[in-house]
Amino acid sequence: MSVFDIDYDGLVWQSLPTRLRHFITYGWLKALVSPVKWLYNLFTANRANNLYLLVHDGQICYLQAALNDLFDPVSRGIFISDGPFEDPLFIYLEDEDKPVWLGLVSEAGATPYPDPEPLFLDSETYAEGIGFIVNVPVAVVFDMARLKALVDFYRLPGKTYSVITF
Repeated sequence: MSVFDIDYDGLVWQSLPTRLRHFITYGWLKALVSPVKWLYNLFTANRANNLYLLVHDGQICYLQAALNDLFDPVSRGIFISDGPFEDPLFIYLEDEDKPVWLGLVSEAGATPYPDPEPLFLDSETYAEGIGFIVNVPVAVVFDMARLKALVDFYRLPGKTYSVITF
C-alpha cells in the first residue's frame, strides 16, 4: 500500500453518513466520482511507465532487458555484443615525418601532396566503426523503426550501433 493507492468506491461509501447509505445515493456518487477514477487510472499508468523508464538506462544489461521486454518476452534471445575494434586514424603519425594534410589555408603551398580531401580535426584520433551490435534472433518479429527508436532513446550519444538478425 502506497500513497498512490486509492480505493475510490470504498472512499465514497465511507464518506457517506450512515443515514444516507442507500444504493441509489451510492450509485449517484459513484457516477460523480467516475471522471476522477478515469484520471487516476491515467495517472497510475503514466507513473508505472515513468518508473520503468527510470529503472532502465544505457548500460548493456538494462538495454538488453528493455529490448527483450518489448520484442521477445518469452525466450529473451536478444543480446548486445561489442562491435569490431578498429585502430583509430591518427592525425599525425608517431614520428611526425608524414603529417596528414588538414586542408588549412596556411598549408596550401607547404604540402607535397596533391590536393587531397581535407580531414577535419575533432581530436587527436578519429574513431571509426561500430560501438555495439544488437543481435536479434530470426524468430523474433519486430519493427526496425521501433527497435532503433528504443535503442536511440537509451544509448549514449557518441555510440554507434548496428542491428543484425541471426
